[in-house]
Amino acid sequence: LLTTVGLLFTGELLDHVSRWRAMRAINELIMIVPVILNLKGNLEMNLSARLGTAANMGSLDDPRNRRNIIYGNLALLQIQAAVVASVAACVSMALGSIVPDPPSTAPISFGGEATNSTTLISRAPRPLPMNPGQPKSGVAEFIMVASSAMMSTCLSSVLLGSFMCALIVACRRFGRDPDNIAPPVASCLGDLVTLCLLAAVSSLLINFINTPLPSILILCLVLSATSCFFIVRRNNCVKDLVWRGWLPLFGAMVISSATGIVLDIFASRYQGFPLLAVVISGLPGSVGSIAISRLSTSLHAEKHHAHSRRKEPSKKLVTTTLLLITIPVEIIFLATLQAFGWLKLSILFAVLSVLLFCCAVTISLLIANALTDFLWSKDLDPDMYALPIHSATMDLVGQLLLVLCFQLVSLTDINL
Repeated sequence: LLTTVGLLFTGELLDHVSRWRAMRAINELIMIVPVILNLKGNLEMNLSARLGTAANMGSLDDPRNRRNIIYGNLALLQIQAAVVASVAACVSMALGSIVPDPPSTAPISFGGEATNSTTLISRAPRPLPMNPGQPKSGVAEFIMVASSAMMSTCLSSVLLGSFMCALIVACRRFGRDPDNIAPPVASCLGDLVTLCLLAAVSSLLINFINTPLPSILILCLVLSATSCFFIVRRNNCVKDLVWRGWLPLFGAMVISSATGIVLDIFASRYQGFPLLAVVISGLPGSVGSIAISRLSTSLHAEKHHAHSRRKEPSKKLVTTTLLLITIPVEIIFLATLQAFGWLKLSILFAVLSVLLFCCAVTISLLIANALTDFLWSKDLDPDMYALPIHSATMDLVGQLLLVLCFQLVSLTDINL
């Protein structure tokens, strides 16, 4: 439920900020949102998975060892945030140069009548760029996008990284399993906080786009990441991690780039698409992250013969339980949208969205179990490799299923 609330506010926030001046002036800023949110969420989920496994293995019980693990992981998080944000900016600018601007058409309303009950009534969709037909973004725009992405992700890493470390230590102290709590919290808070910071920073820097300020910010962040690199290299607990886990992160970035294109196209075509997309993508991904984290901890415990490990429920039971508890959450989410007047949902659309949501959760759990077992069989740590690929895949699958839902409702033309 906490995850759904976070995703609900993230979706509403995305629906608002997609119409802000910075997002309208530079198309790449809206295109970078899914990439940044996915990559940044993956960093926090990887952190929570590593620390969750360490907590369940007893590695955080010794105060000195706990400090070394936490400080080392926070420094590593700063390096990863700076690198993935800069690469994501390059990818978004490359996509912006090849993806055409959206056509100047009104958003689709099902049935053609504003009063048709199959019409989704929400805030106005994201407007077209401020200057239609303008030349593609140049160097100044790239520096602005890169500085906004790097600043927001690095600030988010400080805030969320510290919070996740405190949460996992508290879970261990009070006898709660962090594998059930930390990954979904990291996912929902990571999206919400990072999107807030990205919107705020980009709205500020758009006023200084032709000044040296964005370049100075990039230089300062690079120097900070470099100092963190030397700190990590001197920390025996995490020094090997600085070279590991990059392949799944960048693989996830490629998948998220496709998600960014989907969002850029359909955010203006379908009213309410950003608001719904965040939850139908994020909640199945969070459920899958719980399954991955639990299975990974179990595999690590078996490998190291942890005697304190309690008997775990079967994989089928965990999968069925996670599927069943998410269905009421999705229904509550849709009811909340209707109650607050954020969206006017027809019965047909609500039923189809719940059915496709169940499909997304099922796909998420199947991918989570298969991917974790496959990576473990290849001697790859699922805590580092599974979560990024799974999260990015579910973002894309969720948004494609949402597009399918809109298309099916529009094709039926049934007034329910």
